[in-house]
Amino acid sequence: MSSIEAVFFDVGGTLVEVSPSVGHVYADACGRLGGAVHPGDVQQAFDHAWVTLSAEVPAGADRYRVFDGGETAWWERLSAMAFDRCGVAPHHRPAIDDLRSVFARAEAWRIYPEVEEALESLRSRGVRLGVISNWDSRLPALLSTLGLREPFDVLVYSAAAGYEKPHPGIFLAGLEAMGVSAVRAAHIGDRYEEDYAGALSAGMRAVLLRREGSSWRGDGAGPAVEPADLAADLREAIERIAP
Repeated sequence: MSSIEAVFFDVGGTLVEVSPSVGHVYADACGRLGGAVHPGDVQQAFDHAWVTLSAEVPAGADRYRVFDGGETAWWERLSAMAFDRCGVAPHHRPAIDDLRSVFARAEAWRIYPEVEEALESLRSRGVRLGVISNWDSRLPALLSTLGLREPFDVLVYSAAAGYEKPHPGIFLAGLEAMGVSAVRAAHIGDRYEEDYAGALSAGMRAVLLRREGSSWRGDGAGPAVEPADLAADLREAIERIAP
Protein backbone atom coordinates (compact mmCIF):
# COMPACT_ATOMS: atom_id res chain seq x y z
CA MET A 1 0.00 0.00 0.00
CA SER A 2 3.06 2.27 0.24
CA SER A 3 2.57 3.59 -3.30
CA ILE A 4 -0.99 4.80 -2.63
CA GLU A 5 -1.38 7.50 0.02
CA ALA A 6 -4.97 8.58 -0.70
CA VAL A 7 -8.09 6.97 -2.14
CA PHE A 8 -10.99 9.02 -3.48
CA PHE A 9 -14.52 7.72 -3.90
CA ASP A 10 -17.47 8.54 -6.06
CA VAL A 11 -20.73 8.61 -4.03
CA GLY A 12 -23.81 7.46 -5.96
CA GLY A 13 -23.43 3.85 -7.05
CA THR A 14 -20.18 3.56 -5.10
CA LEU A 15 -21.02 4.36 -1.48
CA VAL A 16 -24.82 4.73 -1.57
CA GLU A 17 -27.89 4.38 -3.75
CA VAL A 18 -31.45 5.70 -3.55
CA SER A 19 -33.70 3.24 -1.73
CA PRO A 20 -35.55 1.54 -3.23
CA SER A 21 -35.18 3.76 -6.35
CA VAL A 22 -35.78 7.29 -7.59
CA GLY A 23 -38.91 6.00 -9.29
CA HIS A 24 -40.31 4.69 -6.01
CA VAL A 25 -39.53 7.93 -4.14
CA TYR A 26 -41.18 10.05 -6.84
CA ALA A 27 -44.20 7.71 -7.13
CA ASP A 28 -44.70 7.73 -3.35
CA ALA A 29 -44.55 11.53 -3.29
CA CYS A 30 -47.20 11.68 -6.03
CA GLY A 31 -49.30 9.15 -4.14
CA ARG A 32 -49.40 11.40 -1.10
CA LEU A 33 -51.09 13.98 -3.35
CA GLY A 34 -53.64 11.49 -4.66
CA GLY A 35 -51.81 10.53 -7.83
CA ALA A 36 -51.17 7.00 -9.03
CA VAL A 37 -48.12 6.25 -11.15
CA HIS A 38 -45.99 3.12 -11.40
CA PRO A 39 -42.45 3.51 -9.99
CA GLY A 40 -40.99 1.83 -13.06
CA ASP A 41 -42.66 4.35 -15.36
CA VAL A 42 -41.36 7.24 -13.29
CA GLN A 43 -37.87 5.75 -13.26
CA GLN A 44 -37.79 5.44 -17.04
CA ALA A 45 -39.11 8.98 -17.40
CA PHE A 46 -36.56 10.31 -14.90
CA ASP A 47 -33.67 8.55 -16.66
CA HIS A 48 -34.81 9.92 -20.03
CA ALA A 49 -35.11 13.44 -18.60
CA TRP A 50 -31.65 13.18 -17.04
CA VAL A 51 -30.06 12.22 -20.35
CA THR A 52 -32.01 14.89 -22.25
CA LEU A 53 -31.10 17.74 -19.92
CA SER A 54 -27.53 16.51 -19.54
CA ALA A 55 -27.10 16.95 -23.28
CA GLU A 56 -27.59 20.70 -22.74
CA VAL A 57 -24.70 20.86 -20.27
CA PRO A 58 -21.30 21.74 -21.80
CA ALA A 59 -18.77 18.95 -21.29
CA GLY A 60 -17.18 19.17 -17.88
CA ALA A 61 -19.37 22.06 -16.71
CA ASP A 62 -21.28 21.96 -13.43
CA ARG A 63 -24.88 21.25 -14.43
CA TYR A 64 -26.25 23.10 -11.42
CA ARG A 65 -24.94 26.41 -12.82
CA VAL A 66 -26.24 25.99 -16.35
CA PHE A 67 -29.82 27.20 -15.84
CA ASP A 68 -30.98 30.43 -14.26
CA GLY A 69 -32.05 29.58 -10.74
CA GLY A 70 -29.15 27.24 -9.97
CA GLU A 71 -29.58 23.73 -8.69
CA THR A 72 -33.22 24.20 -7.69
CA ALA A 73 -33.99 25.14 -11.31
CA TRP A 74 -32.12 22.06 -12.56
CA TRP A 75 -34.13 19.69 -10.37
CA GLU A 76 -37.36 21.53 -11.14
CA ARG A 77 -36.83 21.19 -14.91
CA LEU A 78 -35.78 17.56 -14.54
CA SER A 79 -38.80 16.64 -12.41
CA ALA A 80 -41.24 18.49 -14.67
CA MET A 81 -39.86 16.72 -17.74
CA ALA A 82 -40.12 13.34 -16.01
CA PHE A 83 -43.67 13.96 -14.80
CA ASP A 84 -44.71 15.17 -18.27
CA ARG A 85 -43.30 12.03 -19.85
CA CYS A 86 -45.14 9.61 -17.54
CA GLY A 87 -48.39 11.60 -17.51
CA VAL A 88 -48.58 12.84 -13.92
CA ALA A 89 -51.22 15.58 -13.63
CA PRO A 90 -49.96 18.95 -12.34
CA HIS A 91 -52.03 18.75 -9.13
CA HIS A 92 -50.47 15.36 -8.32
CA ARG A 93 -46.88 16.62 -8.64
CA PRO A 94 -45.00 17.38 -5.41
CA ALA A 95 -43.24 20.73 -5.15
CA ILE A 96 -39.54 20.54 -5.90
CA ASP A 97 -38.65 21.66 -2.35
CA ASP A 98 -40.74 18.78 -0.98
CA LEU A 99 -38.99 16.29 -3.25
CA ARG A 100 -35.57 17.65 -2.32
CA SER A 101 -36.42 17.34 1.38
CA VAL A 102 -37.24 13.64 0.89
CA PHE A 103 -33.78 12.99 -0.56
CA ALA A 104 -32.18 14.77 2.39
CA ARG A 105 -33.42 12.02 4.74
CA ALA A 106 -31.44 8.93 5.62
CA GLU A 107 -34.37 6.61 4.86
CA ALA A 108 -34.26 7.59 1.17
CA TRP A 109 -30.81 6.02 0.83
CA ARG A 110 -29.07 2.69 1.26
CA ILE A 111 -25.41 2.42 2.16
CA TYR A 112 -23.87 -0.55 0.38
CA PRO A 113 -23.17 -3.24 2.97
CA GLU A 114 -19.38 -3.37 2.64
CA VAL A 115 -18.76 0.39 2.65
CA GLU A 116 -17.99 1.03 6.30
CA GLU A 117 -15.72 -2.01 6.56
CA ALA A 118 -13.84 -0.99 3.39
CA LEU A 119 -13.31 2.57 4.55
CA GLU A 120 -12.07 1.44 7.95
CA SER A 121 -9.72 -1.06 6.32
CA LEU A 122 -8.03 1.73 4.39
CA ARG A 123 -7.91 4.12 7.33
CA SER A 124 -6.37 1.46 9.55
CA ARG A 125 -3.48 1.31 7.06
CA GLY A 126 -2.94 5.05 7.23
CA VAL A 127 -4.52 5.82 3.89
CA ARG A 128 -6.30 9.17 3.67
CA LEU A 129 -9.78 9.17 2.19
CA GLY A 130 -11.63 11.66 0.03
CA VAL A 131 -14.74 12.10 -2.09
CA ILE A 132 -14.81 13.35 -5.68
CA SER A 133 -18.44 13.41 -6.79
CA ASN A 134 -20.80 15.03 -9.27
CA TRP A 135 -23.36 16.27 -6.72
CA ASP A 136 -25.19 19.38 -5.66
CA SER A 137 -24.68 21.48 -2.51
CA ARG A 138 -26.50 18.99 -0.26
CA LEU A 139 -23.72 16.40 -0.33
CA PRO A 140 -21.88 17.32 2.90
CA ALA A 141 -25.14 17.40 4.89
CA LEU A 142 -26.31 14.14 3.35
CA LEU A 143 -23.07 12.32 4.20
CA SER A 144 -23.37 13.60 7.78
CA THR A 145 -26.99 12.43 7.96
CA LEU A 146 -25.93 8.98 6.75
CA GLY A 147 -23.03 8.81 9.21
CA LEU A 148 -20.49 8.77 6.37
CA ARG A 149 -18.85 12.18 6.75
CA GLU A 150 -16.26 11.42 9.41
CA PRO A 151 -14.01 8.98 7.47
CA PHE A 152 -13.24 11.52 4.75
CA ASP A 153 -10.47 14.09 4.97
CA VAL A 154 -11.58 15.87 1.80
CA LEU A 155 -14.95 16.40 0.09
CA VAL A 156 -14.92 17.70 -3.48
CA TYR A 157 -18.21 17.92 -5.36
CA SER A 158 -19.18 19.54 -8.63
CA ALA A 159 -21.54 22.19 -7.28
CA ALA A 160 -18.68 23.66 -5.24
CA ALA A 161 -15.78 22.89 -7.57
CA GLY A 162 -17.45 24.26 -10.70
CA TYR A 163 -16.50 21.19 -12.74
CA GLU A 164 -18.05 17.78 -13.28
CA LYS A 165 -16.18 14.55 -13.77
CA PRO A 166 -14.55 13.68 -16.12
CA HIS A 167 -13.15 17.24 -16.27
CA PRO A 168 -9.60 17.10 -14.88
CA GLY A 169 -10.29 20.20 -12.79
CA ILE A 170 -12.40 18.37 -10.24
CA PHE A 171 -9.79 15.61 -9.82
CA LEU A 172 -7.01 18.17 -9.49
CA ALA A 173 -9.07 20.01 -6.88
CA GLY A 174 -9.28 16.80 -4.85
CA LEU A 175 -5.55 16.12 -5.15
CA GLU A 176 -4.69 19.69 -4.16
CA ALA A 177 -7.05 19.65 -1.17
CA MET A 178 -5.54 16.37 -0.03
CA GLY A 179 -1.98 17.52 -0.70
CA VAL A 180 -1.11 14.38 -2.63
CA SER A 181 0.32 13.79 -6.10
CA ALA A 182 -1.75 11.99 -8.72
CA VAL A 183 0.62 9.01 -8.85
CA ARG A 184 0.06 8.47 -5.12
CA ALA A 185 -3.74 8.56 -5.38
CA ALA A 186 -6.52 6.29 -6.60
CA HIS A 187 -10.17 6.86 -7.47
CA ILE A 188 -13.02 4.33 -7.27
CA GLY A 189 -16.33 4.84 -9.06
CA ASP A 190 -19.03 3.13 -11.10
CA ARG A 191 -19.05 5.14 -14.35
CA TYR A 192 -16.57 4.58 -17.14
CA GLU A 193 -16.19 8.10 -18.53
CA GLU A 194 -16.75 10.09 -15.35
CA ASP A 195 -14.86 7.97 -12.85
CA TYR A 196 -12.51 5.59 -14.59
CA ALA A 197 -11.39 7.49 -17.69
CA GLY A 198 -11.50 10.81 -15.83
CA ALA A 199 -9.23 9.64 -13.03
CA LEU A 200 -6.78 8.02 -15.45
CA SER A 201 -6.62 11.24 -17.47
CA ALA A 202 -5.70 13.09 -14.28
CA GLY A 203 -2.82 10.66 -13.75
CA MET A 204 -4.46 8.69 -10.94
CA ARG A 205 -4.91 4.97 -10.43
CA ALA A 206 -8.52 4.02 -11.14
CA VAL A 207 -10.87 1.13 -10.40
CA LEU A 208 -14.27 0.75 -12.09
CA LEU A 209 -17.09 -0.77 -10.04
CA ARG A 210 -19.62 -3.04 -11.72
CA ARG A 211 -22.20 -3.68 -9.02
CA GLU A 212 -24.94 -6.20 -9.69
CA GLY A 213 -28.50 -5.07 -9.07
CA SER A 214 -27.81 -1.45 -8.13
CA SER A 215 -30.62 1.04 -8.76
CA TRP A 216 -28.07 3.76 -9.50
CA ARG A 217 -27.26 4.95 -13.00
CA GLY A 218 -23.83 3.31 -13.13
CA ASP A 219 -22.90 2.11 -16.58
CA GLY A 220 -19.77 -0.02 -16.27
CA ALA A 221 -19.53 0.61 -20.01
CA GLY A 222 -16.89 1.94 -22.34
CA PRO A 223 -13.95 0.34 -24.10
CA ALA A 224 -12.35 -2.77 -22.72
CA VAL A 225 -11.09 -2.29 -19.17
CA GLU A 226 -8.20 -4.30 -17.82
CA PRO A 227 -9.49 -7.05 -15.48
CA ALA A 228 -7.21 -5.68 -12.77
CA ASP A 229 -9.17 -2.40 -12.91
CA LEU A 230 -12.62 -3.97 -12.43
CA ALA A 231 -14.34 -4.77 -9.13
CA ALA A 232 -17.75 -6.00 -8.02
CA ASP A 233 -17.68 -4.09 -4.71
CA LEU A 234 -15.39 -1.97 -2.55
CA ARG A 235 -13.69 -4.94 -0.92
CA GLU A 236 -12.55 -6.12 -4.31
CA ALA A 237 -11.69 -2.57 -5.39
CA ILE A 238 -9.32 -2.23 -2.45
CA GLU A 239 -7.71 -5.50 -3.37
CA ARG A 240 -7.14 -4.12 -6.86
CA ILE A 241 -5.38 -1.10 -5.40
CA ALA A 242 -3.51 -2.96 -2.65
CA PRO A 243 -3.21 -6.65 -3.55
